[in-house]
Amino acid sequence: MARLLFMGTGSALPSASQDNASLLLENNGSYLMIDCSGTPYRKLLKLGVDPDRLEHIVITHHHVDHIYGLPSLVECLWIKGRSNPLHIYALPSTMEVIITLLDLWKLRDRFIRQFPIHLHTLAGSEDELVLQHPDFTVRTTPTLHAVPSVATKVIFPGGTTFVYSSDTAPCQSLIDFAKGVDHFLMECTFCEADEELAEITYHIHSSEYAQMAGKIGAGNTILIHHSDDEVCPNNVLLDEIQAATRSARSIIIPRDLEILKLDKD
Repeated sequence: MARLLFMGTGSALPSASQDNASLLLENNGSYLMIDCSGTPYRKLLKLGVDPDRLEHIVITHHHVDHIYGLPSLVECLWIKGRSNPLHIYALPSTMEVIITLLDLWKLRDRFIRQFPIHLHTLAGSEDELVLQHPDFTVRTTPTLHAVPSVATKVIFPGGTTFVYSSDTAPCQSLIDFAKGVDHFLMECTFCEADEELAEITYHIHSSEYAQMAGKIGAGNTILIHHSDDEVCPNNVLLDEIQAATRSARSIIIPRDLEILKLDKD
């Protein structure tokens, strides 16, 4: 059964009920994490996930709120006595930051109980094959953000497709990459009143949602990387999107630690 587990749904500024954005996808007991913020080890436990089952992590870009939990996760896995390899995938600029963070605490060079950490640098090409796994296929494509960033597509054996935009401004590469997917997880950081700030920081705001959603035509659109009470409150965000689309049946605003079934009925 393919599932999406929300480890965090918030923007760069978290709130009392939302931590920074981080995702976990699962199929048949195999796990893929996309971005790593907050206290990831604790969240895995709260979600009922054995941390030792986590094999693969994609870091979409190197902004603080998407990467800062990685050293903590690796440290906790080491303390717990992990022996299984951990695979981490990222663009070259992001991989430089990952290496710096891991080596700052010597997390790749422990004198006892060191488990293998395999670092895989992405080429940054369009629709790039990242991982071919029996339980899912992972592809990425570059998007338009303040730093190099990628959208991530996960294709499950049953044919279900999922795309996460991560942080981006509207761009054709994302539209082409996500067109027709079953589930499109889109960042929507700002409300219409903050249009100028969204453009400066290369984020999507609510008034751009309808145009993008119409071109992508996803079965479900899920909104993430926003706040429930800061910058653009969830209720305002949803009201503006409803007004633009005249329908909210296919719009989902998840909460932290919520679990969404992805399989086709």
